[in-house]
Amino acid sequence: MKKILYLILLIIGGIIIGSLVAEKAAFSESMSWLAYSGGFEFPADKPLINLTIITITIGFSFKISIAQLIMILTAIFVNYKTAPKLFP
Repeated sequence: MKKILYLILLIIGGIIIGSLVAEKAAFSESMSWLAYSGGFEFPADKPLINLTIITITIGFSFKISIAQLIMILTAIFVNYKTAPKLFP
């Protein structure tokens, strides 16, 4: 259980650091490729259920940059190398 929580913590940290790197790299001419991102979304522009009294609208959006992907893979590698030593 501790190993899974450690992995989740590392991945969340990788996502946050990756987004910071991508924001800073967007302004750099030589590193702008790190800020390239792709994703998909299900927009919430039309209501899913409209019952006059209550309206339910659901939307979802997912976007990931190259820097975030690199940091997530780095976090998984760090977990692979350090988790057995931290949690025997």
